[in-house]
Amino acid sequence: MENKNYTDKKFWDEYFNRHEHKPSIVENSLFSDIFDKYLTADENKTVLEIGCADSNFLCYLAKKFGYQAYGIDYSEAITKTAELFKFNSLPEPKLYKEDLFSWRPDIKFDLVCSFGFIEHFDDINPIIKKHAELVAPGGKLIVTLPHFAHFQYFLHWMIDRDNLKKHNTKIMNLGSIRNALINSGLKIEHLSYYKTFGFWTERNNLNQWGKILNWGIIKFGKVVTKIFGYNRPNFLFSPHIVCVAVKG
Repeated sequence: MENKNYTDKKFWDEYFNRHEHKPSIVENSLFSDIFDKYLTADENKTVLEIGCADSNFLCYLAKKFGYQAYGIDYSEAITKTAELFKFNSLPEPKLYKEDLFSWRPDIKFDLVCSFGFIEHFDDINPIIKKHAELVAPGGKLIVTLPHFAHFQYFLHWMIDRDNLKKHNTKIMNLGSIRNALINSGLKIEHLSYYKTFGFWTERNNLNQWGKILNWGIIKFGKVVTKIFGYNRPNFLFSPHIVCVAVKG
C-alpha cells in the first residue's frame, strides 16, 4: 500500500513563496546544542540534508563543522539554499532537485539529517529506512520533528487546525521514533523531547479571538518555563522531538 504523504510539491512551492525571505548571515541554529554534543568538525566529512529548500540548517552545519554540503528537495525553493551559501561565502553545496524516493545517489554520507520531514507521512518506517540507507557505515543520522501531540495537540487544534492536517501527530512520540530507528538497524545515541515549552502557528490571518488565544498560549508558556526552566524536556509541552542515531 502506498505511503500517504500529507503534503505535495505544490503545497511546498506555495508555502515557500508565502514565506519568502532574503538570505542572511547564519550564526546560530536551533538544535545547536545537540549538534555540538554529537558532531565533530571535519572538512573531509559530508552532510546531506533531506528537505533542504530554504533551510538554514545545512548552511550552519557546513559553516560550523566544515562539512561538505549536499541537499535534496523537490521544491523550486531549493535555489534559496544555494543563495544562502553564497551569501555566507561558503563553498557551493551539491544540490539535487529530485524526489527522495526515486533518487539513487552513488555515494553515502557521514551525516544525514532532516528537520521537520518525516511527520508528513502516514508510515515513518520506510521514511526512516530511506534516511538510513543514505548513511555511510559509522555515520550519523539526525532527525527532528515538531511535537504537535499530547497537550500541544490541544493548543494547535485551537489555533491552527489546517496545519495539523498536514502532520501525522500519531507518530509524535518517542516510542514510534524508537521503533522506526531500531527497525532500520540504527543504534540510538539520543532520543528525547526538546526544551520545556514552545509554540508557533503557521497562520498569519488570526481573527481577534485567535489573537487572544495565541497571546494566552504564549503567556502560559512563559509561566511554565519560569516554573520548570527552559530546558526540561517533557511529553506534554515540548515543541520538538530530536533523535541522533549511528549506523553500525
